[in-house]
Amino acid sequence: MRSRVLAAAIVLCLICLAGGVSAQTQINVAVVVNQDFVHTKSAVWFKGCVEKEAPGKLSVVVHHSAVLGSETQVLQQIQLGTTQMAVSTTGPIEAFVPEIKALEMPFVFPSYEAADKVLDGSIGQELAKKFEKSGFVALAFLDNGFRNVTNSKRPVKTPEDLKGLKIRTMEAPTHLAIWRALGANPTPMAWPIFTQLQQGVIDGQENPIAVIHAAKLPEAGQKYLTLTRHVYSALVFVANKALIDGLPAPERKAVSECARSAALQGRHFIRENEAKQLAELKAAGMQVEEKPDLAAFRKATAPVIDSASGDTKKLVEQMQQAVK
Repeated sequence: MRSRVLAAAIVLCLICLAGGVSAQTQINVAVVVNQDFVHTKSAVWFKGCVEKEAPGKLSVVVHHSAVLGSETQVLQQIQLGTTQMAVSTTGPIEAFVPEIKALEMPFVFPSYEAADKVLDGSIGQELAKKFEKSGFVALAFLDNGFRNVTNSKRPVKTPEDLKGLKIRTMEAPTHLAIWRALGANPTPMAWPIFTQLQQGVIDGQENPIAVIHAAKLPEAGQKYLTLTRHVYSALVFVANKALIDGLPAPERKAVSECARSAALQGRHFIRENEAKQLAELKAAGMQVEEKPDLAAFRKATAPVIDSASGDTKKLVEQMQQAVK
């Protein structure tokens, strides 16, 4: 009799322990870059906020440096629910949410303020809703800066100077179209790419100043930087829709508000540090073309914008109207 009572007590204790564990929801956030990048910093800020606002209810684990795979692989995992969130660039999202390519169009945004106006307003809300049909929630938009091109071969002032250069791009059709239009040889490749640059597998790449700086690309042989600012590089706090919908209202509010707060911190970090990072890249030996022929770049990439159709075309037109 005593052994049965003891066994029952042990079972009850285990049930209680299991209940205690299940009461706390763990959110795994995947990032493909290391701790020096705004993606990871923003994920860490999100973690601190969520665990403060929902103590004992939510815990956040940040997985950086692509330990859970490429951005495309992580997005697939989020769809399946095996990973719960990511801070992702928009390029790979295009395969899941085609309308996101509106943000990838060349020379749409003339400034950070213009991008904020669009993404924080009704257009951003409309774009965020497009994520839901693929099982995602777009919790907040932040950014990585405006994208610029680097290479190891020669200075670039006009599109003609890019002819034949093997330029790494994100795994996104719109980015491939942009670089084909500019006369380069675009090569889609998952991040990181330091070794490929160092070994000459590719001649160059295109990324915002913050990424070029954090990835130490001068050390990979990237000698020439051209400030084309050809695409605004948005980032998204993207989550599994079923997870977010299934959270109790207080926790759901905490996740939403903390993503927004971390996104704003991320934007501030990028913009406050850009000039300093550019100066440090120059000091590291990069030759910087600060006044490329942007009219020629816009003309060469105009067909990419013209190729937009359906909801993407509508969003592009709305964005262009909003930033006039």
